[in-house]
Amino acid sequence: MKQNIKSILILNTGGGIGDAIQYLKLFKIINKEFKNVQIHYYSTIPNFFFENKLKSLKPCNLVEVKNFPLHFGFKLKDILFKKNKFKKKFDLIIDAQTRVKNTIVYRTIPHQIFISFSARGILSSPPRFVKKEKHIQIRFIKFLENFLKKKIKYKNIKIGIKKKYENEASRLISTNKKYIGFSIKAGNPKRIKEFNINEIIKTAIYFKKKKFIPTFFLEKKFKKIINKINKKIPEAYYPEHKAKIELQDPSLVIALGKKMEFNITIDNGVMHMLGLSEKKLFCFFNKDSDKFKPLSNNTFVYDCKKQGKVINFLKSKEIIQFINNYI
Repeated sequence: MKQNIKSILILNTGGGIGDAIQYLKLFKIINKEFKNVQIHYYSTIPNFFFENKLKSLKPCNLVEVKNFPLHFGFKLKDILFKKNKFKKKFDLIIDAQTRVKNTIVYRTIPHQIFISFSARGILSSPPRFVKKEKHIQIRFIKFLENFLKKKIKYKNIKIGIKKKYENEASRLISTNKKYIGFSIKAGNPKRIKEFNINEIIKTAIYFKKKKFIPTFFLEKKFKKIINKINKKIPEAYYPEHKAKIELQDPSLVIALGKKMEFNITIDNGVMHMLGLSEKKLFCFFNKDSDKFKPLSNNTFVYDCKKQGKVINFLKSKEIIQFINNYI
């Protein structure tokens, strides 16, 4: 069966850059296990990250699907989408989301094998039971293990980046100094995901006294926060601001993350980039860490909801104590 799989469609209803980055390891697993396969990737929010922001990390056999209607699958009328839009059947469709309504629509896409994680897999074709895993990547990997009849060592998978990004990171980071990375801005301002800025500044000052250079992964547009940090920490460093324009890319963030002694982050897209650096990573979630945390042996997670707390009320001493438990 495995050797007959030449075209795979992956359906993902997450639309942020972090959602896309989570699939990089999964793409690598697919390319290792299935030979000469073409991967078709669909996200219901048409950001097409693998054609712009994530182009440097895009597998050469990946195609982003563009001919589906906007937010395809969320309306039952999408069943009427003309099947002749597809040139041929997909050998395998993996419906990675868990909404039954969406799955009913996605099942109409021509296919040989259809795998869904909604309704415990009973809407798959042929029907099969799948264990409900919280983490989206583990959910996907467990299916592949069942399908391939083998165990997959997913925590050992590394995502390579081009040498030019590693060279730029080496230019920006001195070898005779120690740096720690901070990612403190959330992509969606409507969700509670961020630290209180005063508490994270206190945290950075604490580690500065330990001879670390506080290094912030912050875009230039966050002028107000940058100015506030600089007033308290004149030594704060923003390496991406000094990078060559053509190399200001998620691959550079991964390369810079590798140069840090460790990284501190909230639940955001940069977290997933830093997770690929394989350096020690301290992730602070307001909730849902079991679903979105980076899959790495070097990841340490503080889930505020499990601790009965809210991230923007965390004190610097709590942040520092958690980190000091593991360094």
